[in-house]
Amino acid sequence: MKRITYIGTCLVAALLGLAMGACSDFKPTALPDVPGLETVSDLKADIAGHNINLTWNLPSEESVEGVMLITNGNFNAATTLEGRPTGYTIVGQPMDVDYLYTVKVLYEGGYISEGVSVHATLPYEELAGVSNLRSEVNGRTVTLTWTLPAEGDITGIRVLRDGEPASTLEGRATECILKGQPMDSHLTYTVEAIYEGFYPSVAATTSADIPYMAPRMGYLMTAASVADLPDDDERAAAAWFLTQENAELIWPDQLAELDADVYSVIWIEIDRVGLPLGWQYLPAEISNENTIAALRDYSARGGSLYLANMATQLTVPLGIVPDNMPPTVYGNGEGGRGDDVWVLNAYLGWDFKDGSDQGFYDRTGHAIYKDLTFEDPNGYGYMNLPLIGPGQREDHNCMWDCNIYGRGSQPDVIRNFELTTNSLVLATWGHVRDHCVAAMVEFYGNAEHGRCIANGLAAYEWNQNSGPNPYQHNIEQLTSNILNYLK
Repeated sequence: MKRITYIGTCLVAALLGLAMGACSDFKPTALPDVPGLETVSDLKADIAGHNINLTWNLPSEESVEGVMLITNGNFNAATTLEGRPTGYTIVGQPMDVDYLYTVKVLYEGGYISEGVSVHATLPYEELAGVSNLRSEVNGRTVTLTWTLPAEGDITGIRVLRDGEPASTLEGRATECILKGQPMDSHLTYTVEAIYEGFYPSVAATTSADIPYMAPRMGYLMTAASVADLPDDDERAAAAWFLTQENAELIWPDQLAELDADVYSVIWIEIDRVGLPLGWQYLPAEISNENTIAALRDYSARGGSLYLANMATQLTVPLGIVPDNMPPTVYGNGEGGRGDDVWVLNAYLGWDFKDGSDQGFYDRTGHAIYKDLTFEDPNGYGYMNLPLIGPGQREDHNCMWDCNIYGRGSQPDVIRNFELTTNSLVLATWGHVRDHCVAAMVEFYGNAEHGRCIANGLAAYEWNQNSGPNPYQHNIEQLTSNILNYLK
């Protein structure tokens, strides 16, 4: 039956409609109940299984257009039925609860009769629950299994953890896998069979003890060993990584089976002379279809990614930024010598800090800067974080030029970039005093992907070719902070 929605208006509209009569085109959308209009008669509520069958007789007047059914006096949630219906079936009424059903007649012109009401209580019935409920713990994953009753209209399963909803399964499921359960905890799981889409069975419970597991982190390899990596910076980064606690090398063919609850963050570091711009030109071990699909799946399961140097381009195929927003500030040359210090600037829009239509954003308090000392070795007039000292440096930037995308309706291009990509810009080039470049960015997680930090600063170089880097500690501490933050 077609439904009509009537919205209540004031009595003035009712009187106006009466005054204009049948020869007018004016039809009020709804009117208050009109005393004297004939109501339904012989309203009954009969129980059939778990349904309430309402029946009634309608007035004989041809001007009847339908009926309105109101439950427990809630006019705003009324159901309206067009035509001349004489019955309606209620499904899902709670057991052992008294409900009041009121039926009103709808007449031409939007007029509504007074209501006729009837009470109905669905008797309580104990519904058979699942049996043989068991739990199996594997790391932070709990697998629940059970046996269903042989009979009954079971339409789904509801699983609770410590009384809170944990999962809802459709049909006659006999297993539920719950990943990422809270570590170092004793948990109680409750399973209820749902009958006819509404009615829970007797509950069955079991418990599980989840051990403490130190989150592990992986470094994605593009060679058989650290020694086989083709660039000195990648070899230096991987070698340092292996000195960290709970750190493992990961190869692309392992990604599909990687448990994101255990391996909570993966670091991808690509820093090579001569590599062309474009994610398709990243090492084939990473840019191939299978690896990209596995990384997307890992990220969608909640795994975090740290993308460093040229690997920031992976934000495009992984769906972290739109296809039309890849990093475009790029360098891949041999580099050269310099006497200054390459730094990062976490004060975005320094020139606007004393008032402007553009914003000033201080990111120095972010967790990735923990235990790091900001200095001003180049005399810029503000504190920044030194990353590599004088000598030979490779100019391998891979970051975003925010000016390309404009400011839109935002105060500046940085804020527009953040809102467009669901991100927080953490740093720009050390000498930049405005908003032109997003050099290091935190991309927030969503339903499609996990968290990600992309660091495209050329100053983030793991092995200075001309000798020891006096700021190597900052490179290492920054990396440690990022990995720990993403766990």
